[in-house]
Amino acid sequence: MNFKRFLSVILCVTLLLTVAINFVSCNVEEEETPTEPSSETTKETEAPTEKPTSAPTSAATKKPTTPSKKPVVEENEDDVTEFELSKFLYPIWAGDTSYAEAAFVREAEEGGIAPIELLYPIDEIISVRSADLKTVYVKGVDYDVDDQGRLIVLESGSIPCLAYDDYFFPMTAEEHAQNKLATKFPAFGKPGYGYIRAEIGANKPGMSAWTLAVTYKHSAESVVKEPESKSYVYDKLITKIFNGEEIKIVATGDSITDGWSASGKNGVNIAPYCPQYNVLVEQYIKTYGATVTQKNVGVSGSNTDGGVSKLDEICAENPDLVIIAFGMNDGCSRPVASYVNNINVMVDRIKTSCPDAAIVVVGTCLPNDKISWGINDSKSLLVYHKDYAPALEAEEKNWTNAAFANVTQANIEMFERKVYEDVAGSNSNHPNDYMHRVYAQVIIQTIFGDYLPY
Repeated sequence: MNFKRFLSVILCVTLLLTVAINFVSCNVEEEETPTEPSSETTKETEAPTEKPTSAPTSAATKKPTTPSKKPVVEENEDDVTEFELSKFLYPIWAGDTSYAEAAFVREAEEGGIAPIELLYPIDEIISVRSADLKTVYVKGVDYDVDDQGRLIVLESGSIPCLAYDDYFFPMTAEEHAQNKLATKFPAFGKPGYGYIRAEIGANKPGMSAWTLAVTYKHSAESVVKEPESKSYVYDKLITKIFNGEEIKIVATGDSITDGWSASGKNGVNIAPYCPQYNVLVEQYIKTYGATVTQKNVGVSGSNTDGGVSKLDEICAENPDLVIIAFGMNDGCSRPVASYVNNINVMVDRIKTSCPDAAIVVVGTCLPNDKISWGINDSKSLLVYHKDYAPALEAEEKNWTNAAFANVTQANIEMFERKVYEDVAGSNSNHPNDYMHRVYAQVIIQTIFGDYLPY
Protein backbone atom coordinates (compact mmCIF):
# COMPACT_ATOMS: atom_id res chain seq x y z
CA MET A 1 0.00 0.00 0.00
CA ASN A 2 1.52 3.31 -1.02
CA PHE A 3 1.77 6.19 1.44
CA LYS A 4 -1.02 8.31 -0.12
CA ARG A 5 -3.50 5.45 -0.02
CA PHE A 6 -2.53 4.78 3.63
CA LEU A 7 -3.26 8.41 4.58
CA SER A 8 -6.64 8.27 2.83
CA VAL A 9 -7.65 5.17 4.79
CA ILE A 10 -6.58 6.74 8.08
CA LEU A 11 -8.59 9.93 7.28
CA CYS A 12 -11.75 7.96 6.40
CA VAL A 13 -11.55 5.93 9.62
CA THR A 14 -11.09 9.12 11.65
CA LEU A 15 -14.15 10.75 10.06
CA LEU A 16 -16.28 7.64 10.66
CA LEU A 17 -15.25 7.53 14.32
CA THR A 18 -16.11 11.25 14.76
CA VAL A 19 -19.58 10.79 13.28
CA ALA A 20 -20.22 7.75 15.48
CA ILE A 21 -19.16 9.59 18.66
CA ASN A 22 -21.39 12.59 17.83
CA PHE A 23 -24.35 10.33 17.10
CA VAL A 24 -24.00 8.56 20.47
CA SER A 25 -23.57 11.88 22.26
CA CYS A 26 -26.78 13.30 20.68
CA ASN A 27 -28.79 10.25 21.65
CA VAL A 28 -27.54 10.41 25.23
CA GLU A 29 -28.66 14.06 25.51
CA GLU A 30 -32.14 13.32 24.10
CA GLU A 31 -32.71 10.31 26.34
CA GLU A 32 -31.46 11.95 29.54
CA THR A 33 -33.95 11.51 32.39
CA PRO A 34 -35.13 14.85 33.85
CA THR A 35 -34.62 15.49 37.53
CA GLU A 36 -37.64 15.52 39.88
CA PRO A 37 -39.17 19.01 39.85
CA SER A 38 -39.23 21.04 43.05
CA SER A 39 -42.51 22.26 44.56
CA GLU A 40 -41.95 25.63 42.90
CA THR A 41 -41.46 23.99 39.52
CA THR A 42 -44.63 21.95 40.01
CA LYS A 43 -46.64 25.10 40.68
CA GLU A 44 -45.27 26.64 37.50
CA THR A 45 -46.22 23.65 35.36
CA GLU A 46 -49.76 23.81 36.69
CA ALA A 47 -50.06 27.35 35.34
CA PRO A 48 -50.83 27.88 31.64
CA THR A 49 -48.14 26.22 29.52
CA GLU A 50 -48.65 28.52 26.54
CA LYS A 51 -48.00 32.10 27.43
CA PRO A 52 -46.44 34.98 25.56
CA THR A 53 -42.69 35.33 25.76
CA SER A 54 -43.20 39.07 26.05
CA ALA A 55 -46.25 41.12 26.97
CA PRO A 56 -47.88 43.34 24.34
CA THR A 57 -46.66 46.92 24.37
CA SER A 58 -49.03 48.71 22.03
CA ALA A 59 -52.40 48.35 20.34
CA ALA A 60 -50.63 47.42 17.13
CA THR A 61 -48.74 44.49 18.71
CA LYS A 62 -49.33 41.15 17.01
CA LYS A 63 -51.80 38.95 18.88
CA PRO A 64 -49.82 36.60 21.17
CA THR A 65 -50.28 32.89 21.67
CA THR A 66 -53.40 32.07 23.66
CA PRO A 67 -52.71 30.47 27.06
CA SER A 68 -53.90 26.88 27.32
CA LYS A 69 -56.11 27.46 30.38
CA LYS A 70 -59.16 29.40 29.30
CA PRO A 71 -62.92 28.94 29.51
CA VAL A 72 -63.76 27.10 26.31
CA VAL A 73 -67.09 25.38 25.72
CA GLU A 74 -66.95 22.00 24.02
CA GLU A 75 -69.33 21.69 21.08
CA ASN A 76 -71.07 18.62 22.53
CA GLU A 77 -71.82 20.35 25.84
CA ASP A 78 -74.74 22.46 24.72
CA ASP A 79 -77.34 22.57 27.47
CA VAL A 80 -76.99 24.62 30.65
CA THR A 81 -78.31 22.71 33.65
CA GLU A 82 -76.44 24.56 36.41
CA PHE A 83 -73.98 27.40 36.85
CA GLU A 84 -70.95 26.73 34.66
CA LEU A 85 -68.27 29.41 34.46
CA SER A 86 -67.27 28.66 30.87
CA LYS A 87 -70.82 28.95 29.54
CA PHE A 88 -71.81 31.91 31.67
CA LEU A 89 -68.72 33.78 30.46
CA TYR A 90 -68.97 32.77 26.82
CA PRO A 91 -69.31 36.16 25.08
CA ILE A 92 -72.77 37.08 23.86
CA TRP A 93 -71.23 38.51 20.66
CA ALA A 94 -69.31 35.32 19.75
CA GLY A 95 -69.97 31.82 18.44
CA ASP A 96 -73.20 30.20 17.30
CA THR A 97 -74.71 29.31 20.69
CA SER A 98 -76.39 31.56 23.23
CA TYR A 99 -76.21 30.04 26.71
CA ALA A 100 -79.01 30.57 29.25
CA GLU A 101 -80.08 33.86 27.71
CA ALA A 102 -82.64 35.67 29.85
CA ALA A 103 -86.13 36.33 28.45
CA PHE A 104 -88.86 37.96 30.53
CA VAL A 105 -92.45 36.74 30.07
CA ARG A 106 -95.37 39.08 30.69
CA GLU A 107 -98.79 39.71 29.28
CA ALA A 108 -99.03 42.50 26.71
CA GLU A 109 -101.18 45.56 27.48
CA GLU A 110 -103.63 44.49 24.78
CA GLY A 111 -103.71 40.93 26.15
CA GLY A 112 -101.91 37.76 25.20
CA ILE A 113 -98.17 37.13 25.21
CA ALA A 114 -96.28 38.85 22.41
CA PRO A 115 -93.51 36.93 20.57
CA ILE A 116 -90.19 37.31 22.39
CA GLU A 117 -87.16 38.48 20.45
CA LEU A 118 -83.90 37.08 21.77
CA LEU A 119 -80.49 38.50 21.04
CA TYR A 120 -80.43 36.47 17.83
CA PRO A 121 -83.16 34.88 15.71
CA ILE A 122 -83.42 31.26 16.87
CA ASP A 123 -82.18 28.53 14.53
CA GLU A 124 -82.54 25.64 16.96
CA ILE A 125 -83.68 25.46 20.58
CA ILE A 126 -81.43 23.45 22.89
CA SER A 127 -83.47 24.10 26.03
CA VAL A 128 -85.93 26.50 27.58
CA ARG A 129 -85.64 26.50 31.36
CA SER A 130 -86.75 28.51 34.34
CA ALA A 131 -84.25 31.15 35.48
CA ASP A 132 -83.02 28.84 38.25
CA LEU A 133 -82.39 26.19 35.53
CA LYS A 134 -84.41 23.61 37.46
CA THR A 135 -87.57 23.42 35.33
CA VAL A 136 -87.40 22.31 31.68
CA TYR A 137 -90.19 23.42 29.34
CA VAL A 138 -91.38 21.41 26.35
CA LYS A 139 -91.54 22.57 22.76
CA GLY A 140 -95.05 22.34 21.35
CA VAL A 141 -96.50 22.21 24.84
CA ASP A 142 -95.05 25.24 26.60
CA TYR A 143 -93.39 27.15 23.77
CA ASP A 144 -92.69 27.24 20.07
CA VAL A 145 -90.55 29.18 17.59
CA ASP A 146 -92.05 31.24 14.77
CA ASP A 147 -90.69 31.70 11.26
CA GLN A 148 -88.85 34.87 12.34
CA GLY A 149 -86.89 32.99 14.97
CA ARG A 150 -88.85 34.43 17.88
CA LEU A 151 -89.84 32.52 21.00
CA ILE A 152 -93.57 31.93 21.30
CA VAL A 153 -94.81 31.24 24.83
CA LEU A 154 -97.97 29.16 24.61
CA GLU A 155 -100.67 30.38 26.95
CA SER A 156 -101.93 26.83 27.38
CA GLY A 157 -98.53 25.75 28.68
CA SER A 158 -96.93 25.97 32.12
CA ILE A 159 -94.48 28.87 31.66
CA PRO A 160 -95.20 31.56 34.33
CA CYS A 161 -96.39 34.85 32.86
CA LEU A 162 -96.71 38.16 34.74
CA ALA A 163 -100.18 39.61 34.21
CA TYR A 164 -100.13 43.14 32.81
CA ASP A 165 -102.27 44.42 35.68
CA ASP A 166 -99.64 43.10 38.10
CA TYR A 167 -96.87 44.75 36.08
CA PHE A 168 -98.39 48.24 35.64
CA PHE A 169 -101.11 49.57 37.94
CA PRO A 170 -102.63 52.66 39.61
CA MET A 171 -100.54 54.01 42.47
CA THR A 172 -101.65 56.83 44.79
CA ALA A 173 -99.30 59.21 46.57
CA GLU A 174 -100.42 57.78 49.92
CA GLU A 175 -99.68 54.25 48.77
CA HIS A 176 -96.30 55.34 47.46
CA ALA A 177 -95.44 56.96 50.80
CA GLN A 178 -96.45 53.83 52.71
CA ASN A 179 -94.90 51.39 50.26
CA LYS A 180 -91.41 52.95 50.39
CA LEU A 181 -90.62 51.37 47.02
CA ALA A 182 -90.88 47.90 48.54
CA THR A 183 -92.97 46.44 45.72
CA LYS A 184 -93.73 49.33 43.35
CA PHE A 185 -91.90 52.03 41.42
CA PRO A 186 -93.60 55.24 40.24
CA ALA A 187 -94.03 55.46 36.47
CA PHE A 188 -92.24 58.16 34.48
CA GLY A 189 -94.59 60.48 32.62
CA LYS A 190 -97.68 58.69 33.93
CA PRO A 191 -98.68 60.32 37.24
CA GLY A 192 -100.75 58.08 39.48
CA TYR A 193 -99.32 54.84 38.07
CA GLY A 194 -96.51 52.52 38.98
CA TYR A 195 -94.51 49.49 37.85
CA ILE A 196 -93.72 46.33 39.75
CA ARG A 197 -90.60 46.09 41.84
CA ALA A 198 -89.54 42.50 42.39
CA GLU A 199 -86.05 42.34 43.88
CA ILE A 200 -84.26 39.03 44.18
CA GLY A 201 -83.48 37.98 47.74
CA ALA A 202 -83.06 34.97 50.01
CA ASN A 203 -85.87 32.57 49.06
CA LYS A 204 -87.29 35.27 46.74
CA PRO A 205 -86.86 34.93 42.98
CA GLY A 206 -87.84 38.54 42.26
CA MET A 207 -88.07 39.30 38.54
CA SER A 208 -86.58 35.89 37.79
CA ALA A 209 -89.92 34.29 38.71
CA TRP A 210 -91.09 35.26 35.20
CA THR A 211 -87.73 34.96 33.45
CA LEU A 212 -86.64 32.12 31.21
CA ALA A 213 -83.12 30.84 30.51
CA VAL A 214 -83.01 29.99 26.80
CA THR A 215 -80.11 28.11 25.24
CA TYR A 216 -80.21 28.00 21.45
CA LYS A 217 -78.26 27.89 18.21
CA HIS A 218 -78.13 30.91 15.91
CA SER A 219 -76.41 32.03 12.73
CA ALA A 220 -77.18 35.75 12.40
CA GLU A 221 -74.60 38.45 13.00
CA SER A 222 -74.57 39.81 16.53
CA VAL A 223 -76.10 43.21 17.21
CA VAL A 224 -73.54 43.54 20.03
CA LYS A 225 -70.15 44.43 18.63
CA GLU A 226 -67.08 42.81 20.14
CA PRO A 227 -65.71 45.33 22.67
CA GLU A 228 -62.24 46.68 22.04
CA SER A 229 -59.35 44.69 23.48
CA LYS A 230 -56.96 46.84 25.52
CA SER A 231 -54.60 44.09 26.63
CA TYR A 232 -51.57 46.28 25.92
CA VAL A 233 -52.53 48.38 28.95
CA TYR A 234 -52.43 45.34 31.23
CA ASP A 235 -49.09 43.77 30.22
CA LYS A 236 -47.67 43.55 33.76
CA LEU A 237 -50.92 42.24 35.23
CA ILE A 238 -51.32 39.64 32.47
CA THR A 239 -47.74 38.44 32.90
CA LYS A 240 -48.31 37.93 36.64
CA ILE A 241 -51.56 36.09 35.98
CA PHE A 242 -50.05 33.80 33.32
CA ASN A 243 -47.15 33.06 35.68
CA GLY A 244 -49.63 31.85 38.28
CA GLU A 245 -48.69 34.52 40.80
CA GLU A 246 -50.82 35.93 43.61
CA ILE A 247 -53.26 38.60 42.44
CA LYS A 248 -55.11 41.02 44.71
CA ILE A 249 -58.27 42.66 43.35
CA VAL A 250 -60.08 45.58 44.92
CA ALA A 251 -63.53 46.42 43.54
CA THR A 252 -65.26 49.72 44.25
CA GLY A 253 -68.66 50.83 43.07
CA ASP A 254 -72.35 51.04 43.89
CA SER A 255 -75.05 48.42 44.53
CA ILE A 256 -74.13 46.57 41.34
CA THR A 257 -70.61 45.96 42.63
CA ASP A 258 -72.16 45.14 46.01
CA GLY A 259 -73.83 42.27 44.16
CA TRP A 260 -77.46 43.20 43.51
CA SER A 261 -79.28 41.36 41.88
CA ALA A 262 -77.05 38.33 41.28
CA SER A 263 -78.46 35.02 42.47
CA GLY A 264 -75.10 34.12 44.02
CA LYS A 265 -74.79 37.30 46.07
CA ASN A 266 -73.97 36.75 49.74
CA GLY A 267 -77.25 36.74 51.64
CA VAL A 268 -79.23 35.71 48.55
CA ASN A 269 -77.72 32.43 47.36
CA ILE A 270 -80.55 30.98 45.30
CA ALA A 271 -80.24 28.89 42.14
CA PRO A 272 -78.45 29.10 39.81
CA TYR A 273 -75.99 30.78 42.23
CA CYS A 274 -74.42 33.04 39.62
CA PRO A 275 -71.86 35.35 41.28
CA GLN A 276 -71.86 39.09 40.68
CA TYR A 277 -69.72 40.42 37.84
CA ASN A 278 -66.54 41.21 39.80
CA VAL A 279 -66.51 37.72 41.35
CA LEU A 280 -67.00 36.24 37.87
CA VAL A 281 -63.90 38.17 36.76
CA GLU A 282 -62.01 36.80 39.78
CA GLN A 283 -63.07 33.25 38.96
CA TYR A 284 -62.01 33.74 35.34
CA ILE A 285 -58.52 34.92 36.36
CA LYS A 286 -58.15 31.79 38.49
CA THR A 287 -58.55 29.64 35.37
CA TYR A 288 -55.03 30.72 34.39
CA GLY A 289 -53.60 29.19 37.57
CA ALA A 290 -53.22 32.43 39.52
CA THR A 291 -54.07 32.69 43.21
CA VAL A 292 -56.65 35.47 43.51
CA THR A 293 -58.11 37.33 46.48
CA GLN A 294 -60.59 40.17 46.29
CA LYS A 295 -61.73 42.95 48.60
CA ASN A 296 -65.06 44.51 47.67
CA VAL A 297 -65.60 48.04 48.96
CA GLY A 298 -68.68 48.66 46.83
CA VAL A 299 -71.57 50.27 48.73
CA SER A 300 -75.23 50.26 47.72
CA GLY A 301 -76.43 53.77 46.95
CA SER A 302 -72.88 55.06 46.48
CA ASN A 303 -71.71 57.40 43.72
CA THR A 304 -68.31 58.70 42.59
CA ASP A 305 -68.07 60.98 45.65
CA GLY A 306 -68.21 57.82 47.73
CA GLY A 307 -65.59 56.26 45.47
CA VAL A 308 -63.20 59.14 46.09
CA SER A 309 -63.71 58.71 49.84
CA LYS A 310 -62.63 55.06 49.57
CA LEU A 311 -59.26 55.73 47.93
CA ASP A 312 -57.13 55.41 51.08
CA GLU A 313 -58.78 52.08 51.86
CA ILE A 314 -58.24 50.89 48.29
CA CYS A 315 -54.57 51.86 48.12
CA ALA A 316 -53.84 50.37 51.55
CA GLU A 317 -54.52 46.97 50.00
CA ASN A 318 -51.66 47.40 47.49
CA PRO A 319 -53.83 45.85 44.76
CA ASP A 320 -52.76 44.37 41.44
CA LEU A 321 -56.11 45.23 39.85
CA VAL A 322 -58.66 47.87 40.82
CA ILE A 323 -62.17 47.70 39.39
CA ILE A 324 -63.92 51.09 39.40
CA ALA A 325 -67.61 50.82 38.55
CA PHE A 326 -69.78 53.86 39.20
CA GLY A 327 -72.43 55.63 37.18
CA MET A 328 -75.84 54.17 37.98
CA ASN A 329 -76.49 56.56 40.87
CA ASP A 330 -74.39 59.41 39.46
CA GLY A 331 -76.24 59.24 36.16
CA CYS A 332 -79.55 60.31 37.64
CA SER A 333 -78.27 63.79 38.53
CA ARG A 334 -74.51 64.31 38.05
CA PRO A 335 -73.43 66.13 34.86
CA VAL A 336 -70.81 64.46 32.69
CA ALA A 337 -67.93 66.82 33.55
CA SER A 338 -68.35 66.29 37.30
CA TYR A 339 -68.58 62.52 36.89
CA VAL A 340 -65.47 62.33 34.69
CA ASN A 341 -63.56 64.57 37.10
CA ASN A 342 -64.27 62.18 39.99
CA ILE A 343 -63.21 59.18 37.90
CA ASN A 344 -59.98 60.96 37.00
CA VAL A 345 -59.32 61.73 40.66
CA MET A 346 -59.67 58.03 41.47
CA VAL A 347 -57.44 56.89 38.60
CA ASP A 348 -54.75 59.49 39.37
CA ARG A 349 -54.70 58.81 43.11
CA ILE A 350 -54.44 55.07 42.62
CA LYS A 351 -51.70 55.53 40.01
CA THR A 352 -49.73 57.74 42.44
CA SER A 353 -50.22 55.60 45.56
CA CYS A 354 -50.13 52.18 43.84
CA PRO A 355 -48.05 52.64 40.68
CA ASP A 356 -48.07 48.91 39.90
CA ALA A 357 -51.84 48.58 40.10
CA ALA A 358 -53.79 48.07 36.89
CA ILE A 359 -57.18 49.79 36.73
CA VAL A 360 -60.31 48.97 34.77
CA VAL A 361 -63.01 51.66 34.74
CA VAL A 362 -66.35 50.01 34.03
CA GLY A 363 -69.21 51.74 32.25
CA THR A 364 -72.60 51.38 33.89
CA CYS A 365 -75.56 49.51 32.48
CA LEU A 366 -78.70 51.59 31.98
CA PRO A 367 -81.59 52.09 34.40
CA ASN A 368 -85.23 51.61 33.43
CA ASP A 369 -86.28 54.78 31.59
CA LYS A 370 -89.95 54.05 32.43
CA ILE A 371 -89.31 54.58 36.16
CA SER A 372 -89.68 58.03 37.75
CA TRP A 373 -88.01 59.59 40.79
CA GLY A 374 -91.29 60.19 42.59
CA ILE A 375 -95.02 59.69 42.33
CA ASN A 376 -95.61 63.04 40.61
CA ASP A 377 -92.09 63.53 39.32
CA SER A 378 -91.57 64.10 35.60
CA LYS A 379 -87.90 63.04 35.78
CA SER A 380 -86.84 59.58 34.57
CA LEU A 381 -84.09 57.56 36.25
CA LEU A 382 -82.26 57.64 32.91
CA VAL A 383 -80.57 61.03 32.56
CA TYR A 384 -76.79 61.16 31.98
CA HIS A 385 -75.95 57.46 31.87
CA LYS A 386 -75.54 57.13 28.09
CA ASP A 387 -73.34 60.26 27.98
CA TYR A 388 -70.74 58.93 30.42
CA ALA A 389 -69.38 56.23 28.12
CA PRO A 390 -68.16 58.40 25.22
CA ALA A 391 -66.71 60.88 27.72
CA LEU A 392 -64.70 58.14 29.43
CA GLU A 393 -63.55 56.73 26.09
CA ALA A 394 -62.20 60.17 25.20
CA GLU A 395 -60.55 60.52 28.60
CA GLU A 396 -58.78 57.17 28.85
CA LYS A 397 -55.94 58.27 26.57
CA ASN A 398 -54.75 60.39 29.49
CA TRP A 399 -54.68 57.49 31.96
CA THR A 400 -51.74 55.31 32.96
CA ASN A 401 -52.22 51.57 33.59
CA ALA A 402 -55.97 52.07 33.14
CA ALA A 403 -58.59 51.50 30.44
CA PHE A 404 -62.34 51.76 29.99
CA ALA A 405 -64.58 48.67 29.72
CA ASN A 406 -67.64 49.87 27.81
CA VAL A 407 -70.51 47.89 29.33
CA THR A 408 -72.82 50.80 28.53
CA GLN A 409 -72.42 50.43 24.76
CA ALA A 410 -72.98 46.68 24.93
CA ASN A 411 -76.17 47.28 26.93
CA ILE A 412 -77.43 49.86 24.40
CA GLU A 413 -76.80 47.43 21.55
CA MET A 414 -78.59 44.62 23.40
CA PHE A 415 -81.73 46.75 23.48
CA GLU A 416 -81.87 46.70 19.69
CA ARG A 417 -83.54 43.30 20.15
CA LYS A 418 -84.17 42.77 23.85
CA VAL A 419 -86.44 44.60 26.30
CA TYR A 420 -85.34 46.10 29.59
CA GLU A 421 -87.07 43.43 31.70
CA ASP A 422 -84.84 40.76 30.10
CA VAL A 423 -81.78 42.14 31.91
CA ALA A 424 -83.46 43.54 35.03
CA GLY A 425 -82.97 42.30 38.57
CA SER A 426 -85.40 44.71 40.21
CA ASN A 427 -87.08 46.47 37.25
CA SER A 428 -85.32 49.74 38.05
CA ASN A 429 -81.52 49.73 38.06
CA HIS A 430 -80.14 46.38 39.21
CA PRO A 431 -78.89 43.89 36.59
CA ASN A 432 -79.94 40.25 36.76
CA ASP A 433 -77.60 37.26 36.40
CA TYR A 434 -77.57 37.64 32.62
CA MET A 435 -76.46 41.28 32.74
CA HIS A 436 -73.87 40.57 35.45
CA ARG A 437 -72.47 38.03 33.01
CA VAL A 438 -72.29 40.69 30.27
CA TYR A 439 -70.43 43.01 32.67
CA ALA A 440 -67.85 40.28 33.28
CA GLN A 441 -67.58 39.39 29.59
CA VAL A 442 -66.86 43.00 28.60
CA ILE A 443 -64.25 43.41 31.36
CA ILE A 444 -62.55 40.15 30.37
CA GLN A 445 -62.52 41.19 26.71
CA THR A 446 -61.05 44.57 27.66
CA ILE A 447 -58.21 43.06 29.69
CA PHE A 448 -57.55 39.72 27.97
CA GLY A 449 -58.94 40.29 24.47
CA ASP A 450 -55.63 39.68 22.67
CA TYR A 451 -55.38 36.28 24.34
CA LEU A 452 -58.92 34.98 23.92
CA PRO A 453 -59.90 32.23 21.46
CA TYR A 454 -63.26 33.72 20.51
